[in-house]
Amino acid sequence: MQEREQCIKAELKAELNAELELEQDRRCLAERRVADLATELRHLSADFEAEERDDPQLMEEMHLMAAPAAKNGEAGQPDAQRDSSSNQLLDPYGCYNSLDDMKEERLEGLEFEYKSLPKDMWGVAIMTLTRDTAELQNGHDISAHALRFTYAMSMVALNVALQLSILAWVYKYVVGESIFQIQDNYAKFHREVFDSAGRFKEKTWIEWDGPRDSLCSAVLTKKLFLGAVLFLWMGRMFGEFKSVVRLAQDLHALPSVPAGATLSDTILERNDQTEIIAMTRCSRFILYLVVILPEFAINFALAFIGLQWLTSTENFADLILNALALEFVIGIDEQILEFFLPKRCGSTLESTKFAYPSKGQQKPDQELAAMVWDYLRNIAYFVATVGLTFAYLNYGQQVLPYHTFDIKEHCNLWFLNRFTPKCPMFGEGCFPFGHHESPHHYGMLTPAAEAGLCKANPSKC
Repeated sequence: MQEREQCIKAELKAELNAELELEQDRRCLAERRVADLATELRHLSADFEAEERDDPQLMEEMHLMAAPAAKNGEAGQPDAQRDSSSNQLLDPYGCYNSLDDMKEERLEGLEFEYKSLPKDMWGVAIMTLTRDTAELQNGHDISAHALRFTYAMSMVALNVALQLSILAWVYKYVVGESIFQIQDNYAKFHREVFDSAGRFKEKTWIEWDGPRDSLCSAVLTKKLFLGAVLFLWMGRMFGEFKSVVRLAQDLHALPSVPAGATLSDTILERNDQTEIIAMTRCSRFILYLVVILPEFAINFALAFIGLQWLTSTENFADLILNALALEFVIGIDEQILEFFLPKRCGSTLESTKFAYPSKGQQKPDQELAAMVWDYLRNIAYFVATVGLTFAYLNYGQQVLPYHTFDIKEHCNLWFLNRFTPKCPMFGEGCFPFGHHESPHHYGMLTPAAEAGLCKANPSKC
């Protein structure tokens, strides 16, 4: 029995020794292969140290190790997993994580998105209340920045005062007179050409010596023409409204500052420009109060006054001229910047940018969704413009309250005589010499001639 056990142990030991020898041969072969690979790697890259690559044990351990995770922004990591500048710098509430994250050396190499300030006095107000206030807070060149701050803000105040004052004066002295005149003429028309029961007196209208020309030439008699001009004016005002909304959104989108930060920490001078990278709570509130609210107020006042003035116009040519005159009031903020501030102020304004930490490149579906949203928003603006123009012209205008457009139907012959050419194109004999009988009446129709023409052409009456 013992001999049997000894025999089995000897066989097992022999097999184990054979296995160990085979394993050792495999190991040697693997080590030689690793050495060959190390030699090839050493030739490909001079950055690897020869001693480390010659160690087969080290190579085995490297093969068994998992690949290290790439750092944010490093090559080898999928784009969707890389942290954007916004994720690295801002917390979920849109505030910088720390004051150190607002330093120039920390922001170096990170991507930012930039937006320009408005090139008018509202942009000057933003630039002055951020850049110059920060310089004054830091104590840098106090006299120079105090001079620019004082003069620029006085021009901003002048801009607001002029726009509001001119709008008030236009409404009182221009629009007021225009509305009074058309209301007075319309009252005479109802008082003298209608009876107390509201019945139109045809004979009285033919012989009437009242303000027939003024009433028939009022733009309210051509509803479609007036509606087209009012539509363009409303579109112009919606364009101004959109620019104010975008500016408010730009101010709101600027990151907030962390605890301990001051206004001077929100301004960076780099890349040959001045970057506004954040907003303190106080500066954001002041900009809303000084820039956004006055712009909204002026926009709404200008829209209302423009509608009233255009609707009360008693001459078709004046309708276009009045619309152009309203542009003068809109451009006051740009005119003050051009006429009363130095050229370097405009250059400084152009070099001042809102700087937003980039959120990374959008995916194709995100870009498509953004495009669809942009078009839907502008379609809403268009529908609102059409709807408000229609509602104002038919229900909301107060130039002639509850006007039933009962002038137009009695002015057809007046329009025919006033706006129909007396001589057709390439017509001969239209302007004979001497006292020959004229081929047509060159002056305005008298009431009697109008009555005769009406009987001869009843379809035109």
